[in-house]
Amino acid sequence: MSLPIVAIVGRPNVGKSTLFNRLVRTHQAIVDNMPGVTRDRLYRPTNWNGVDFMLVDTGGLLVNAGDPLAASVTEQARIAIEQADVVVFLLDTKVGVQDEDQQIARELLRARKKVIIVPNKSDTSNDEIDANEFYSLGIGEVYPVSAANGRNIGELLDAIANMLPKGVTDEFAEDTKVAIVGRPNVGKSSLINAMTGKNVTIVAPIPGTTRDAIDTRFEIEGDKYLLIDTAGLKKKNIYKDNLEFYTTLRTLRAISRCDIAVVVLDSIDGLVVGDLRIATEAADLFKGLIFVVNKWDIYEKDENSADEIRKAIAEKAPLFSYVPVLFVSAKTGLRVHKVWEAIRQVAEERKKRIPTAELNKFVTELVESTPPPARGGRFIRIFYVTQPEGDPPTLVFFSNHPKYIEIPYMRFLENRIRERYGFVGTPLKFIFKAK
Repeated sequence: MSLPIVAIVGRPNVGKSTLFNRLVRTHQAIVDNMPGVTRDRLYRPTNWNGVDFMLVDTGGLLVNAGDPLAASVTEQARIAIEQADVVVFLLDTKVGVQDEDQQIARELLRARKKVIIVPNKSDTSNDEIDANEFYSLGIGEVYPVSAANGRNIGELLDAIANMLPKGVTDEFAEDTKVAIVGRPNVGKSSLINAMTGKNVTIVAPIPGTTRDAIDTRFEIEGDKYLLIDTAGLKKKNIYKDNLEFYTTLRTLRAISRCDIAVVVLDSIDGLVVGDLRIATEAADLFKGLIFVVNKWDIYEKDENSADEIRKAIAEKAPLFSYVPVLFVSAKTGLRVHKVWEAIRQVAEERKKRIPTAELNKFVTELVESTPPPARGGRFIRIFYVTQPEGDPPTLVFFSNHPKYIEIPYMRFLENRIRERYGFVGTPLKFIFKAK
């Protein structure tokens, strides 16, 4: 099942970004895993009481936007509404219902989305009473909040969680789910066509599994795969001014559903910021990763070119040093079979389990030779480590001061563990607990 999308929409200056940051901080306060790459963005996976969803911030929605910039921002908001499972309609309690609010309400009603009406800036009990005015919009329950001070945020999150689609049985649970993702025009469609050629048994196309996508089941030497195709954008012309935003939301859905994300790069461009964003989203969700450098047939190369590109990728993205890099031509079929081989390898690496005794012996020796730096006069000890689960590989470290173990030391542990045990193409999930 894909990660549900919750979009925050409303007219300008009602506090959408403040609410977004408040909801994200609420999640971060209860999670104690090793962080990924920190960056600002308009969307972020989050969780409330065991319910996972993707939170999307939007710019101000103006139904009759005049200037091009406002029109573009409004189009982004409409894309988010279209893709959303639940819409949080944010308003301003201090000024009451405005004409623009009524126009947005009519648009949401036409979209037939689940809507939660959220009057923001409800800082007092009197404000909450005033917020009842927003029931006149007639499109959902009213949950007054103060994004600035956190008032009633828990109640809002409860309402969101209750409205999201409930978990359903996945009839393809045993299949390895693979998403082919990447920036526009890097050759995703061509790669998919090349991958689904000879020596691959197409079990069945499965339309309607996700928005604007076709999933296809394959069987290769007895192993079953579900290929999630994000290449065909039916609404490319409709959203030509916001194609990147539209593509991003679709890519996030695909990544949230997959076990392994195959990130397609353009050999001419190399690894660029857009590719890193996609890879980071996958890593943050602990998905397997493979970099496929496409269009290798047109790259002017010599015998050292592949190594040079691998080195360039390692320098630009040192946190992804564990990701295999393949060089293919989807057009000619050059080395496309290597993609399936890498998928199989990463799938096995994600299931890898290290015996507890062996893991503890290795980590104990590691910590004794290079202990965690002391913090504030506190000596930090790591007593033992376990791997309670695989897929993704999860390691739980028990320490006297887990919150004082800093990110550089976590990276050190990860690098040494990878040197010994591999875990090719899969993020490691580290959890630090007190003992």
